[in-house]
Amino acid sequence: MSDIKQAAVTIVGLGPGSLTDVTLEAHQVFTQAAATNQTVYFRTTIHPTVEPLQQSIPDLRIESFDRLYEESDEWDTLYQRIADELCTFAVQGPVVYAVPGHPLVGDTSIQLLLKSARERGLTTRIVAGLSLIEPACTLLELDPFANGLQIVDAIELASLSAEEIAGKLIPTVPLLVVQVYNRRVASTVKLALSECYPDDWSVKLVRATGIADEENALLEMPLHELDRDTAFTNHLSILYVPPVGAMTSLRLPETLRYIIMRLRRDPDGCPWDRQQTHQSLKRYVIEESYEVVEALEEDDMDHLAEELGDLLLQVYLHAEVARQSDEFTLGDVYEHINAKMIRRHPHVFGDREAHTASQVIQNWEEIKKQERAAAGKDIAAESVLDRVPQATPALMMAQEYQKRVVKTGFEFTSLEGVYAKIAEELAEIKQASTVEEQIEEIGDLLFIVAKLARFMKIDAEEALRAANRKFRRRFQLMEGYARAEERALTSYSVPEWEALWERAKAQKAE
Repeated sequence: MSDIKQAAVTIVGLGPGSLTDVTLEAHQVFTQAAATNQTVYFRTTIHPTVEPLQQSIPDLRIESFDRLYEESDEWDTLYQRIADELCTFAVQGPVVYAVPGHPLVGDTSIQLLLKSARERGLTTRIVAGLSLIEPACTLLELDPFANGLQIVDAIELASLSAEEIAGKLIPTVPLLVVQVYNRRVASTVKLALSECYPDDWSVKLVRATGIADEENALLEMPLHELDRDTAFTNHLSILYVPPVGAMTSLRLPETLRYIIMRLRRDPDGCPWDRQQTHQSLKRYVIEESYEVVEALEEDDMDHLAEELGDLLLQVYLHAEVARQSDEFTLGDVYEHINAKMIRRHPHVFGDREAHTASQVIQNWEEIKKQERAAAGKDIAAESVLDRVPQATPALMMAQEYQKRVVKTGFEFTSLEGVYAKIAEELAEIKQASTVEEQIEEIGDLLFIVAKLARFMKIDAEEALRAANRKFRRRFQLMEGYARAEERALTSYSVPEWEALWERAKAQKAE
């Protein structure tokens, strides 16, 4: 047994619940601990193996971390506290730590303990045990290899944010949530799972895994009733969540991907969707982008969520069109943007520093230049006006051009110079004698007005959009006044129109 003494931390699996499931090696560890008057730390003593183990080894000294489960309100720190305490004890002498099941199956505390031990230079040893999974799969008649199987610790799940939950769980794959040991944990697990599963999804609670009689071993219920049950008696309870169909979980990216594939691919799909190409879909990308902007301007978050979904639909449609044409796949889309974000944020994912937004922008531009050079572009021959998409709205493009040329020194020295240029352009409009000249001069005036806005640090596109919204609101008020007077708009004289306009101006926007 000399190898036991060599490890600073020995981690022992207690098995699923019966003393007969405790391995010979584990029993030897406990026997030697008792013989040397060494305390064995149990993650929890709410385990059916503990009492018979003490009866078989009367001198076994036991301490548990049950107090932390009762004290802790922060799930994300509970296991780390256990790991820290054990490592502190191990610095003073060898420690034995016992956990339900197999130490490396569904127990997040062990991973944190191993990490903390490595960081402190402490050696570790794993004494395997029968996991909780085998008896649970037996009761559920579940083959964990047939369709895959996800296993997650209830405490870990409780500590995750909604975004992390959506990224971690795959509802189309069977799920086991281990150590759902009381109603408080069950309530948190229920809320976490509701991010990905329907509230009425039927789940099964495997109670007292490995020891319960078959009649009471399984309890089936809808997910929303999970925390209403009173049968959580120990850390052996496991929640089984059956996989959902591709059309059931509406909160997942994979559902949208499946829908698009079916619309485009299946014989009973959609004739319109099957006919679409990258070019035919182009106008919808533009339309959906502007509808996102409109939702932002309305400050309507429900509308924004809907419109972002419509825009995301366009991404998935183009990816599916490309996949069917052997051009690229959705995975390529993810790979490009993920690699780009990592590459262009070296101050986050690398060793470069950037403490201000301006430093970030400077790094960004430098990295983009390096990317173009790596792609074989002649950087020396580039114009400062290159790479502005020609589909950009005109006012935005004008201000982007102006922003770029300012860096070269091409700029008015004062606001008065901009006003003078506006006056000059107005005069040239008056002098224009042909339609072609008028178009050119109107364009020049709009361009210099965009310059005035930029000189004042105003987004010209946003300013004009605000003016459009204001005009729409006022004119619609005038239409309302006309309806109230039971008159047609065309019946108003110019003075009456002016009076209506002033009345609408006086009405504050709601």
